[in-house]
Amino acid sequence: MKFKYLEKPIANLQCKKFQMCLLIMGLFYTVFSNSLLMDALANETVSVNEISVLAVGDITISSRMTPLIERKGAGVFFQGTTDLIQSADIATASLNASISERGEPRYGVEHPFRSAPGLGRAIANAGFDAVSLATPHIMDFGVEALEDTITELEWYNVKPIGAGTDAKAAKLPAWVAIDGGETGSGQQVALLAYYRVNAFTRYTEDPLAYAVYSEMTDAVKQARTKAALVIVWLHWGKQGRSADEAIGRQRIFAHALIDAGANMVLCQQLHTFGGVELYQNKPIIYSLSDFIYDTYDKQHSHIVIPKATFNAGVLTSIELIPILTDAPKKSVRPGKPTETSETPEVGNQFPSVLTGEAAIKTLQDYQRRCAELKTEVFIEDERGWIR
Repeated sequence: MKFKYLEKPIANLQCKKFQMCLLIMGLFYTVFSNSLLMDALANETVSVNEISVLAVGDITISSRMTPLIERKGAGVFFQGTTDLIQSADIATASLNASISERGEPRYGVEHPFRSAPGLGRAIANAGFDAVSLATPHIMDFGVEALEDTITELEWYNVKPIGAGTDAKAAKLPAWVAIDGGETGSGQQVALLAYYRVNAFTRYTEDPLAYAVYSEMTDAVKQARTKAALVIVWLHWGKQGRSADEAIGRQRIFAHALIDAGANMVLCQQLHTFGGVELYQNKPIIYSLSDFIYDTYDKQHSHIVIPKATFNAGVLTSIELIPILTDAPKKSVRPGKPTETSETPEVGNQFPSVLTGEAAIKTLQDYQRRCAELKTEVFIEDERGWIR
């Protein structure tokens, strides 16, 4: 009997031990699950705070392209880079031509540029969120053509920057929402654009945002109070005699904009290809050359598109994508074509992503350009990286 009485307590003890093990296992499972949840939330927070910004250079199109637009649509200009452009949270470009059928060429403009309607839709479909209109040729056909340009861009939800119905509107930032859609409840990126000329311009009454030092820095300071990022375009017009001298002047303005709170400055100049400078760990892009230049051959046919990634406003990396802007075996000449009554046949000469040896050589060239600005570029798998 005693043996039977001892058997029951032992069984009870084993049962309690089993229950304790279950309790401990349950506790560990709860802690582990909470840990995984916290990691997931942390990763989600990082993704929310991370913003990628892609920029391309001048898009310059004239009536010489109208037959192509009518036949194939303006989307043909971007078919080789659409996937790349759409991969960024913010994509921006420098639009160096109006989009209109109105207006007359301004007196003294030797080569006026104006695209047929439809380019705005193509820009939107390609994935661009905002375009700078503070460019040398935007006013070639006057205020009417500018108004049509703004109307078409806004119709397709592309934000115009640096030009407006009046000078006051031209100086306002464009706001692009990253999260929250049209409600604006998520992060907002502010974009500003200015046009800097080397001499007094004849058309100072034009509704463009001209690069006035104090106005630019004040606008950046104001925008940074609300924006997750502040991006500034600064177009310097025609090429100067010395590229080094031009970058020297641009650097003064660019550094001031960074000091005022800008996260990224894009210093564009006609037909000029520069490099990247990191100032206070913030990127300054010294000209991205021509992305699309009508039917003209490009002075720089092998260029790069930079895609900068920021986390909570801090630059983490810049991916450099090598791009071909002229068709293979097409000569590149600095001169301009002779105008004729005939419209030349336009072949496959629009931007596309380079691969293979051509990609590596293009990146090596850009690596040297950036080295002159004391910026190190790493080349990995047909891409350049600044980290």
